[in-house]
Amino acid sequence: MLKIKVCGLKYNILEISKLEIDFMGFIFYPRSPRFIGYNLNLFLPQINKLKVGVFVNENEQTILNKSKEHKLDIIQLHGDESPILCEKLAKNNMTLIKVFHINNSFSFKKTKDYVSLCNYFLFDTKTKYYGGSGKKFVWNKLYDYDLCTYFFLSGGIIMQDIMQITNIFHSHPKMFGIDINSGFEEFPGQKNCALIKHFVKKIKKYK
Repeated sequence: MLKIKVCGLKYNILEISKLEIDFMGFIFYPRSPRFIGYNLNLFLPQINKLKVGVFVNENEQTILNKSKEHKLDIIQLHGDESPILCEKLAKNNMTLIKVFHINNSFSFKKTKDYVSLCNYFLFDTKTKYYGGSGKKFVWNKLYDYDLCTYFFLSGGIIMQDIMQITNIFHSHPKMFGIDINSGFEEFPGQKNCALIKHFVKKIKKYK
């Protein structure tokens, strides 16, 4: 069954937590307009979804500290993190999602060194900044990926993509989930709950 992750949550966290989604993503990158800051703990007791902490080129100790402080279930490495860092985090029993930024010249050979270290990959669009761009890469490129690690699809997903997403899911053996963000926002960090609820209902119909 296709998993759904809503990322970049900052404001209406509890409202989104009540939807039929699987993962909630919180960004711990201070330069992001969706930076969660230091108030996530206020909501922790009421969140019953898997909590993903998103980090960009952060050091090992900070990631470990934030994971413990905020009771994160999964760590998403969204920058240019090395296999060495992934190995260190894996040895600390961290569940890892490693992000790769895709453009037309990207080679999935770059993911090979991470296969044994990360639980999932996430394929996002390569842009000047890290995430939330609202831009897609050419999704047909996913069929060049033939390694064993399951992946999330991200990058510019909107309501009108449901049929294409479900077609990829049913035809690619390693597609695990999708990551939605800016295409379902009223402004950065404030999600459109009604739109996400409608999206979830429609995509569950097809998957």
